[in-house]
Amino acid sequence: MKRIFLLMAALCCIMASSVYAACTAVNASYLSSGLSPMTTDNSTIWKWDSYNYAKATAYQQGLDPSEANLFTPTLDMSGAETVSVEFQHVHRYCASAQDELTLWVTDNYAGSYASSTWKQLTISNYASGSDWKDWKTVSINVPVSYVGAKTVFALHYKWTSSSTGTWEVKNFSVKSTCAGGAIASPVPLPEVGDGRLRIFAQNLRNYYFHYDNYESDRANYDHAAFAKKTRQIVDAMMMVNADIFALCEVEAQPEVLVQLADSMNKRVEGEPFVAVEDGINEEWNSIYDNNIKAGFIYRKDKVKLIGANNPAATAAYYRNTQRIQTFEEIASKQRFTLAMNHFKAKDSSADQGNSNRVKNANDLLSGLSKYASDPDILILGDLNCQVGEEPITILTDAGYEELIVKSDADAYSHCYQGDPELIDHVLANASMAEQITGAGIFHICTACGEAYNNSAYRYSDHDAYVVAINLPMKQAGECEDIDQTYLQTGGSSMNPMLKESISGTYTWSYQSSYGATCQDRGGEDWLITPTYDLSQVSEVSLEFEHTIGSANVSDMKTEHTLWVTSDFQSTAASSTWQQLTIPTYPTGTNWTYVTAKVTVPTDMVGENTAFAFKYKVPSDATNKPKWEIKNLKVKASCGANALHQVEATQRARKTIENGALYLTLPDGAKYNVIGIRIR
Repeated sequence: MKRIFLLMAALCCIMASSVYAACTAVNASYLSSGLSPMTTDNSTIWKWDSYNYAKATAYQQGLDPSEANLFTPTLDMSGAETVSVEFQHVHRYCASAQDELTLWVTDNYAGSYASSTWKQLTISNYASGSDWKDWKTVSINVPVSYVGAKTVFALHYKWTSSSTGTWEVKNFSVKSTCAGGAIASPVPLPEVGDGRLRIFAQNLRNYYFHYDNYESDRANYDHAAFAKKTRQIVDAMMMVNADIFALCEVEAQPEVLVQLADSMNKRVEGEPFVAVEDGINEEWNSIYDNNIKAGFIYRKDKVKLIGANNPAATAAYYRNTQRIQTFEEIASKQRFTLAMNHFKAKDSSADQGNSNRVKNANDLLSGLSKYASDPDILILGDLNCQVGEEPITILTDAGYEELIVKSDADAYSHCYQGDPELIDHVLANASMAEQITGAGIFHICTACGEAYNNSAYRYSDHDAYVVAINLPMKQAGECEDIDQTYLQTGGSSMNPMLKESISGTYTWSYQSSYGATCQDRGGEDWLITPTYDLSQVSEVSLEFEHTIGSANVSDMKTEHTLWVTSDFQSTAASSTWQQLTIPTYPTGTNWTYVTAKVTVPTDMVGENTAFAFKYKVPSDATNKPKWEIKNLKVKASCGANALHQVEATQRARKTIENGALYLTLPDGAKYNVIGIRIR
């Protein structure tokens, strides 16, 4: 029965990912012989002129300052791959045409301007404002994220008590093209096993949303080229049917991954794909490398984000190209940390960039020690070196195994002067490697000895690669004892605890002699444990050593506190917390550590429990107390859970029947989830 259920679930997943949104290309023209079928919400302002153009003016009408709109009919642009608007216009007597004469779009038109949500489109070509013959042609490529099944465009005219300009518009057209449907892969997909989660990773070779910024081959990279490249990338992604997409060499702007996710969502129902926010918004400058980044897209119905998206490096370029994000699989409630990287390219045959790649590798390890909120770690990326070169050796010496070469010693992902080389990698630490069912190259782009762009399928000079993962599934009713220790002295970091600064100058840091430490007048700083499923436990406790220097004893219980949440939402600020009482505080004057033991009420914990130390000292405090915490122990017992007791005391075998968990003992006795013997 279990096999049948899994087969049905797999088929449902495949079918869901292959349902493509219906799309009909739009080619609509307006304002050539009358206002209709466009409509206005103010017929006093917008009228059709006998010289064959729409005219908006409040001049000499004695009207109070207001605004008036001219709307297109509602257009269904769901599934569109490209959308463009073109019109001609001229104007005079405006104090500021850019503010008074504007174009807007909505994808949820609800019958009026006020009841809909609008996004402004940039008109880059205004008339001089001094000559009625100075007609200008406006052409706008509309982001597909702005359109949908209820798309309406609006010419928005505004006048004030001091400015009543006149706007004339004609030959208004809207055009769209449709995204491609499901296509078969032109090359075999890599064999990566039956992992529940799949990751698609690739260097996209300068995928620029703002294609005017693209320096290389600029003459050949326009809106049409961008649309073609987007379609090719999405085609490849949908062939793999992945759940997480780790990408590099994309423009360092927030729109680029949003645009790609929107294009993917046009192909499926439910809009499951979401771009991970990273805060990167680099202005275009002469330092070319600053303008690319690495980033992630994920299926929100398969995984969720844990914590923020963080850089592994601090240098201006590498903070964009080395990114770390922790994910949680919704089905299993298990987590892993994913790092996507783009190391320094080789500068010449002598490879003067090796020292930079060595720094990239060391920065990556350092960044993971700070930001990995789960100890299962997977490293991906274009590392610009092959196995055996120094940067890879640094990572393998740190305990990471290269998994592509493990399955195929001759694997390649890139061609350099016609020779194949593997410079895109999948590396996992020991605990993560055990959960990976396979990793391999998807040869969708490269063909050694042949230019990468000679095929309709090739959009990059690097191949994609695919990783499949099976995280251990927690069964219904399963309880797990917890006995974890954090912040041990003699270590190197606070990992896997998370730190979050709400305010102030400083935050939590780690010192090998003292554990975690915080000192921040006017600051609110949180130190958060990993999360636990404590829904089945009967006993929960915390124990830690702490000391406080230069503190007023009366302020400790408000400035240095302990909290718990049963539903952690990736950050302290977004979660709901309950305070726990710390029974033992130090004196605050002699740096003597004391041990605090806290019993946690079981009604305060649940499936997604986290504990946090909160340091909060007001800006007007007379001192800046330093709080040090070490040797934190988190323990939970399933003692009263009958099924767990049966399993723990006798050699039992777990089975799943009709979706329910049972234990069968060596003598044939069978128990259900609440410990009742049924056979």
